[in-house]
Amino acid sequence: MNKQTIDTSSSDQQYNQIIVNTSEDLLIDNSTIDDSERETQPLLDEYKVEPSSSGFIVCSNLPARYALAMWAFFGFFCLYAMRVNLSVAIVAMVAPQSALNQSIEACPTVEKNSTKPIPKYEFDWDPSKEGFILGAFFYGYISTQVIGGNLAEKFGAKWIFGGGIFIASILTLLTPVAARIHYKLFIALRVIMGMASGPVFPSAAALWGKWIPASERSTVPPTSQSGSDMGIVFTTPLISIMTQNGFLGGWPSGFYVFGIISCIWFICWCFFGFNSPNEHPRILNKERLFLNKHIPPRPPKHQATPWKKIACCPSVYAIAIMHICYNFIYYTLLTSLPTYFSTILKFDLQQNGFIFALPYFVQSLTTIIVGRIIDRLRARKICSITTLRKIQTIIGAIGTCGFLMAIGYMGCNQFRAVLCCILAVGFLGFQTCGALISQLDVASNYAGTLVGITNSLATIPGFVGPYVVGAITKDNQTVKAWRLIFNISAGIGAFGSLVYCIFFNGEEQSWNRIEHENDTIE
Repeated sequence: MNKQTIDTSSSDQQYNQIIVNTSEDLLIDNSTIDDSERETQPLLDEYKVEPSSSGFIVCSNLPARYALAMWAFFGFFCLYAMRVNLSVAIVAMVAPQSALNQSIEACPTVEKNSTKPIPKYEFDWDPSKEGFILGAFFYGYISTQVIGGNLAEKFGAKWIFGGGIFIASILTLLTPVAARIHYKLFIALRVIMGMASGPVFPSAAALWGKWIPASERSTVPPTSQSGSDMGIVFTTPLISIMTQNGFLGGWPSGFYVFGIISCIWFICWCFFGFNSPNEHPRILNKERLFLNKHIPPRPPKHQATPWKKIACCPSVYAIAIMHICYNFIYYTLLTSLPTYFSTILKFDLQQNGFIFALPYFVQSLTTIIVGRIIDRLRARKICSITTLRKIQTIIGAIGTCGFLMAIGYMGCNQFRAVLCCILAVGFLGFQTCGALISQLDVASNYAGTLVGITNSLATIPGFVGPYVVGAITKDNQTVKAWRLIFNISAGIGAFGSLVYCIFFNGEEQSWNRIEHENDTIE
């Protein structure tokens, strides 16, 4: 039985009736459920709609919002594949301190019979210069976050999201040339690449605000954004293999391969990305009605952003501080773990790539599983969203900070050190589907702006972290030095979690709907 009935009669005091049936006998009757009760139902199960006719085999069996999230997933994959490739490639680009006859005290090298030639390095940058190069991306990244999110709210996120990734892909293709000409040109290119990448996450938040209903926000956005983790998981081993085998000249291969892949993704995004359900030409009417009913109406484009109310909101400050502290851990590990594995634990390049991928694979799984659980608990109203977010934050902080400190005390035990790294990063997944998306809880209509603000501030650790690592380890590549790095990171992470748990309130702010309500009164 396939039918759809909508009763919107104003003379009748009964509630709207929506009956949606998929091609597989799915019948949902909401005739006795009011608006507040609808939020108690798990939307992922109870409100399914027929898949959209996207005209493309990959998307043909998915509702339009899930198809969009899938393409965004691949966009995040490309973004992080381009961002992280330098962290791995630099191990093959730059001579280690021991090769430069500088002091080094690390774990003993295990002698192996090998016919592999002695690696040759093109650059002799010291750790301070190397740290500055690794952090250069973030000097540009911090400058375009707020404006990118604000523009995405007002004019749509499609071209801001896709255009940022496309520009970054062109610059990625030019990276080997810039590095070989002069390290200052290399730094300048990385800064511009950061500027292009800056609007991507804020514009994605604006996209989710228009496409994803409240009871799917701990599942769909984090799952889509876990494409960044998958980018790390697939990129690092692949770059290691290509570099060791001399593919396309060795270390430049990662920049060429993922630059081209990202250009191809952008072409697909041009056809399958849309700003909102109302602009999607192939979405089924059932899904469009469903999304319009469960997503707060957005203010008109000419409405001013409520900057004063945002500036006076304690929850925004709590999210921002948490985001800064989370990113100190995330970016420090993202840029420095390959060096730690290579210099201290003595993994070769190929081992380094595979082992570096493991923590981020576990983080991605944690994000998806925990996000699903949180959406279930939220739908059943077992506790408030504020309580849920704080529980996630506490569990994530205890796990991440505890295992971070443990790494430094594992000494030269490779298995235990790597296991602690995996668990420390894995517990970050509790924050990825919690505190880091709570802008959507506070004000979904201004999520792009809020993410732009918090992500701008959270970019600071991107260049501070590598600089701190370089300063501590210069002429001092020791287990003790890295223990200090991990302990500093754990302390900063614990501080951010404490502030978030004290000041965060996850209930929707009144100013998120105030413009719409004013329009209604008039």
